[in-house]
Amino acid sequence: MFLDHAIIEVKGGDGGRGCVGWRREKYVPKGGPDGGDGGLGGSVYLIADENADTLSDFASQKKFEAEKGRFGGGNNCAGKAGRDLYLKVPPGTSILEERLVADLRVHGDQVLIAHGGRGGFGNAHFASSTRQRPDFAELGEPGEKKILKLELKLVADVGIIGYPSVGKSTLISVISSARPKIADYPFTTLIPNLGVVNVHERSYVVCDVPGLIEGASEGKGLGDTFLKHIERCGILLHLLDVSRALKEGGEVDAQALINDYKAIRHELSAYSELLAKKRELVILNKIDLLPDQVSSLEEELSNAGIDVYMSISAATKLNTDSLIERLLPIVLEEREKREELIIEEEEKTAAELPVLRPQEESIKMGAYRIQTRSDGVIVVTGKRLEQFTKMTDFESRGGQDRFRDVLDRIGLLKGLKQHRKLEETPVYIGSVRVDEYL
Repeated sequence: MFLDHAIIEVKGGDGGRGCVGWRREKYVPKGGPDGGDGGLGGSVYLIADENADTLSDFASQKKFEAEKGRFGGGNNCAGKAGRDLYLKVPPGTSILEERLVADLRVHGDQVLIAHGGRGGFGNAHFASSTRQRPDFAELGEPGEKKILKLELKLVADVGIIGYPSVGKSTLISVISSARPKIADYPFTTLIPNLGVVNVHERSYVVCDVPGLIEGASEGKGLGDTFLKHIERCGILLHLLDVSRALKEGGEVDAQALINDYKAIRHELSAYSELLAKKRELVILNKIDLLPDQVSSLEEELSNAGIDVYMSISAATKLNTDSLIERLLPIVLEEREKREELIIEEEEKTAAELPVLRPQEESIKMGAYRIQTRSDGVIVVTGKRLEQFTKMTDFESRGGQDRFRDVLDRIGLLKGLKQHRKLEETPVYIGSVRVDEYL
C-alpha cells in the first residue's frame, strides 16, 4: 500500500527510578546509603532509508515509544539505559510539528525527534554531612512526547508526466525493473511507481506519476494528490501520445498534441512555481503507429514552440536504449545542481533563523514564573523546576522534605504565599498538583 502522509505519536523512554539501598555487610555497622541512579530513557530518531518508498509502515501503528531506562540497584549499581528507537522513513520525508522540524532528503539523514528522560538519582546521591540517612530517591523523568505529521515527496532523478494512457507505465517497465499495472484505459496507474535505470555501470531513479488532466491542480481526476511528488524530481519527461494526432480518414493534425502539452504545463504552473521552472524534455511516444508522419509532427510542434527531445515507441522498445543513455549526463548534471541547491538552502536557513541565547538562569531551578489563571488556579512554570517536580517521589516523606527545602531555597514558597489568598487554592508546577505538599 502506498501512503505519502501519516500522523504519529512518538515518546522517548522514561528514565529509570533511583534506588533506595543500604550497605548491609558483616562487620560494617551503619554502612550508609548505596542506592544507584536509574538509567537514561531511550530517544526516538527518524532516519531516511532508501529501502523504504512509502509511509505504509505507519498506517496501522500510530504510537511509538523508546525503551525505558532500568531502575537503579543497591551497591551503587546504576540502571541500564534504554535502547534508542530508530524509525525508518523514505528519503524525501518532511517532519512537521506545527512547523517544519526536519527534511530527510537523502539516504542516511536522521534527526533526534524525542529525547529520553533522565534517570532518577539514588539515595546515595543525597548523602551529606547533614543528611546521612536519606531514605528517598528520585523518580525517572518522563520521556519527551510529540505528535508529528509526516509528508513524503518522492525523490527521483526523472519524473515521467503526461495525460493518462500516453505510455508512462509502459516506458518505466521497459527501461527499469519496475512492473506497474498496464492496461488500455485511463488512470491505470493509481500510485507513483519508482524504477532504477542502469546504464554504463551507473544508475538513476525514474518515477512514473499517475496521469494528469485539465484541472488536476484544482483536484480533478486524481487531483493534486501526486503533483507534489514531481517537485523533487531532477528533470521531467513529458510524454505525448502521437496517436492523439490521428484524425478520421488517416489525416494527422498536431494541434491535439499542442493542446495536451499546454494543458499539462498549465496544471504544473498552477500547482507551483517550482514545477513550472523545472527542466523538461518532451518525448513523442507510440511512433510505431505513425512512422511516416513523425518528422512532420516534430516540425509542427517546433513551430508551436515545443521542442521535441526524442521520438520513441515504448511498446516496441524503439529508441528506448538511446533515450536512457542520453538522459544519463543530464541526470548527473541536475543531480549536482540539486546538491548545490540543498547546501545553499541549508546555509540560508541557518543564517535566517534567530540565534537564541537563553540566559544561564533559564536552566536553573530558580528560573520560574508564577501565574494565576482566570479560574483562580496558580500555575508555576520553569524548565528545571518542572523536571525536578516530576522526578520527586511524593510518596516518600524524605522526598517531600527535600521538595519543600528546594522550594524554600529558591524563594518559591514565599512567592506562593503572596499569590495564594486561600489555603485551598490549587497550585500546579507544570502539570503536577503540589499544594498539599507545600
